[in-house]
Amino acid sequence: MLRARLALLTVLAVAPLLSGCAGAEPTVALLVADGADSTSRAVDVEAFTDRVEATCDECVVTVYDAEGSAETQKSQARQAEATSADVIVVVPVDPDDLATMTGRDLPVVSLGTVVPGSDRFVGLEHGEVPRQTGTDLEAAREVLLGDETSMTYVPTRAMSERAADVSVAFLADVPVDDGQEVDGVESWLYRDRDVTIDTLTSVLVAQGVVTLDDLCSGATGKRCARLGLR
Repeated sequence: MLRARLALLTVLAVAPLLSGCAGAEPTVALLVADGADSTSRAVDVEAFTDRVEATCDECVVTVYDAEGSAETQKSQARQAEATSADVIVVVPVDPDDLATMTGRDLPVVSLGTVVPGSDRFVGLEHGEVPRQTGTDLEAAREVLLGDETSMTYVPTRAMSERAADVSVAFLADVPVDDGQEVDGVESWLYRDRDVTIDTLTSVLVAQGVVTLDDLCSGATGKRCARLGLR
């Protein structure tokens, strides 16, 4: 297994430290189902990329966007393999379509939905990631205004960073803590949460998903003032 040169810092999922190893530009291929789909919350591409680069000095992240096409994603998986990707992380358009997506011994990490034959999986305890119209901020403002009674918070950033850590661990040939075996696949599972007006700040603001300034700007300003949020 190609060993990446890793920065000496503590990360959440790969513990305690990743030591430096030799290797030139190990590549992580991130296959995204549809980068333009705002209802999909399985991956934060920026958080994933930042995490890989923070924990692996010479790693390169190559992002492939299938734009909602299962056929395109299969072609991109073959392209990633042909261009010597060392790990594939995939948010699948159609998981069953990707069961045999690579022909060589290339590690595959599923994100959001399990692809049959994956080596690792990062997702939610109850299964697939629920969809949501608009961003977390937009959904939170609707709850604040009373247009909706609740929203579902998915820890997309934490899941993306965990998938990045699992990918770097493959490159460094080190184990990742806190995984559990689910249907024969080593998995890291997260909980989504129903967020109401009473927990907007304790969940979303406290975890840095939204800021109080953004939550309480414009049309929601008076509502925040009445609730004592600012």
